[in-house]
Order: sequence, then structure tokens, then C-alpha cells
Amino acid sequence: MKTILTLLLFLGLAFPMSAAEKKSPAKKKTPAAEKKEAPADDKPSAKSEAAAKTLTAAQKTKLMKVINEGDDKSLIALPGIGETRAAAIKKARPVGDVLDLLKIEGIGDETFSDLVKYAKAGMPEATKKEEPSEDAKPKSKSKSTKKKSS
Repeated sequence: MKTILTLLLFLGLAFPMSAAEKKSPAKKKTPAAEKKEAPADDKPSAKSEAAAKTLTAAQKTKLMKVINEGDDKSLIALPGIGETRAAAIKKARPVGDVLDLLKIEGIGDETFSDLVKYAKAGMPEATKKEEPSEDAKPKSKSKSTKKKSS
């Protein structure tokens, strides 16, 4: 009888612990972490789809040309794109559609919206010719007008 009671007591204590272990995950994820780990093949948000539809064919073509063929300097000139995102874009090439930009690591709805606004504005920094800085301009040599003293 004593053995049976010991066995039941042991099972009674062991069973609830194993059930609790099964219910609690090894790592708890914060809601922010769960959002970041969204699968890459999720559909783009309605906001991003609507923004992409506002681009003309010429604007899409121009943006996709920079995305697929641009060097580091032209990619970094895009709003919200730094060295890390530029490297991610280069790794993801070729990008087939504007909405495929959302599948690239680091590019979310906000960055995508900034890129669309930039393309709609005609991509001003990418098309603007850079003027040489003061240091780069050639300096004119002037003759010295100092008088010699006797």
C-alpha cells in the first residue's frame, strides 16, 4: 500500500510538470519580434499595393533600373537605403516587380512608401548632376604682385 501511494504521489507531481513544459515555449517572443519574422512570401499590405499602383510605367521602370543595375552610390542615394540595405538589394537581384522590394530584408512598408514617393518625384538626386565642390574646382594661378624691396 505504501508503494502504491508513493507511486501515485510521484505521478501526481510529475504529470503536471510535464504538461506545463509542453505548453510553455522554450523562448518567448515579443510581439515586435513576431512581426519581424513574417514569412517572405506573405502578401504585401494593402497600403503598399495601393502605393505601387500610383506609379506610372516610366516611374516603375526607372526605379527598377536603379534597383537592378545601380551601383552602391546610386542605391544609397535612395531614401531609407544605407549600406546594409544596399547590400541586401544587390543580393536579391534581379528584382522582378516593385512589390518584390518588400521581400528584401530590411525593406518594410515605410521604406517602400518612401521609395515610391521618391520615384514619383522623378528621382531628383539620381538624375541631378553633381556640381564639383570648392576643393575640387581648379584654382586659378595668380601672379604675385609683391614689389621687391631694395
